[in-house]
Amino acid sequence: MTQKSSTGWPSIYIVGAAKCGTTSLWAHLRKHPQVFFPKMKEPHFFSDSLAPVPSKDADMHCPGEEDRYLSLYAGSEKFRAVGDASASYLWDERAPHNIRKARPDARIIIMLRDPVDRAFSHYLMYRYLGLEKRSPLQAMRDDYYGKDKNWWTSRLYVELGLYCAQVKRYLSTFGSDQVAIFLFDDLKRNPEELFTKIARHIGVDPELLDKSEVSRPENSYKRARFPLLHQMAKSSLSRELRHKILPQSVSTWLTYNKVLYNTDKPEQDNESKRFLQTFYAPEMNELEELLGRKLPELRKSWV
Repeated sequence: MTQKSSTGWPSIYIVGAAKCGTTSLWAHLRKHPQVFFPKMKEPHFFSDSLAPVPSKDADMHCPGEEDRYLSLYAGSEKFRAVGDASASYLWDERAPHNIRKARPDARIIIMLRDPVDRAFSHYLMYRYLGLEKRSPLQAMRDDYYGKDKNWWTSRLYVELGLYCAQVKRYLSTFGSDQVAIFLFDDLKRNPEELFTKIARHIGVDPELLDKSEVSRPENSYKRARFPLLHQMAKSSLSRELRHKILPQSVSTWLTYNKVLYNTDKPEQDNESKRFLQTFYAPEMNELEELLGRKLPELRKSWV
């Protein structure tokens, strides 16, 4: 991956983990008047290990496409903090090196969640999209023992929760001053405090955050009550028309209301929990040793 000078590259990176609240960070931080994020949430530019992007998603990501990537940041010069929120960066082994090569002074944000709960949330996402028909245990076993392991070709249900080595790569590459690690529980319990800490970490004024907005979760679990209507509404044309024609209040209602969506998250079965815990029990011990603190929040769902 060839890169030009540091001028023009984003200064802050929300690197993951996937299904740990990164969409909420991106959605709320981009409303801050001193922060710029492109409309493309996950460019994945700095990840080296990704398979070719599926054709249906080609317009949503640009791994390795430097000119296209930098064009996302046209007009960002006047902002104090310019960001990229790509969840593959935590998992990809080369991403920390690639980011540092472009921006040695980059500020890194890592969000971690109970890895058992994270994997189940990941599974539910694919169920919600109609792409996963197997039981949680079967899906996770098949995916873990499958041969083709990649961001696009595998679900990585287990691997994305193996946080220790992933976090260590960023601490080793950037140092603890540039890397801020937060917990998904912080986002749920006290979002205002979390966003205040993040604002200070990236060098913007926390008083300019919209306190009424940050408590609203983004990308949380929901299941369409009318699947056919939901698929029609998800089309790119429908989304574009909705944003152009409807007031923001109506668009928000269509996104979050309980008339159209069931938001009661199913309970995870104990069998898939135990399967995941065999991987994560030693992992959590190593992560606590690395960070020098206990992390009971990352074991809350275990049996």
